[in-house]
Amino acid sequence: MHEERHRAIVLRVWFWTAGFTLIAAMYPVEYRLSRVGLVVGLVLLLAGSLWLWWGNRLMRFSVVGLMVAALILVALPGREADTEELRSAYANSLRGYAGTRYIWGGERSLGIDCSGLVRRGLINAQFRRGLLTMNGRLIRQALHLWWHDCSANALKDRHRDLTQTLFEQADIVSADHDRLQIGDLAVTRDGVHVLAYLGDHNWIQADPDLGRVLTVGLPTTNHWFHHPVVFMRWRTLAP
Repeated sequence: MHEERHRAIVLRVWFWTAGFTLIAAMYPVEYRLSRVGLVVGLVLLLAGSLWLWWGNRLMRFSVVGLMVAALILVALPGREADTEELRSAYANSLRGYAGTRYIWGGERSLGIDCSGLVRRGLINAQFRRGLLTMNGRLIRQALHLWWHDCSANALKDRHRDLTQTLFEQADIVSADHDRLQIGDLAVTRDGVHVLAYLGDHNWIQADPDLGRVLTVGLPTTNHWFHHPVVFMRWRTLAP
């Protein structure tokens, strides 16, 4: 009787944890607390699954296998990534957010802001390339970038040595695009907005004024392209 009561309590807690974890995983705006909550929630769900369904061989092996696979992926040996392939994957990842609504602080497909776009695009590209090439370094870099949030201004200030400065310019329109590579960033000098270069004079941004993610080709009258900017490059995309 006591065992059944304990099981019922644990099962109820498990479902509540699953619900909160799902909300944390889908809610557009991320904070350090929500990241911690997501990690703790996943750990509790796995531990709870083992406790609740240990007698079910399929469930037991599935949960243990999932945990072992996750540890192996994170611990895989690392090596230098092919920067050309990573740039291409980054550009494709960024394009996948076209039309996503703008939400300040957002980092997901349900809502995203300017710095969230350029970060999430790289996180996705690194993680996918890491899985495809079994490169543990890319997977760990993706997790590091996900865990350590940074604003457009922080990217301009080379936060955690994630970026490097290329050059400054009066605006994007007048810049020599031959000096740029796919995946480079343009951060307004005041640090309030960031855009990513897709190549062929095309840029992508989460525009707070238009309220969505869009690709813009040059020339353009979009006012973000007529602000003083600092061009930056992700260190992981540097030649």
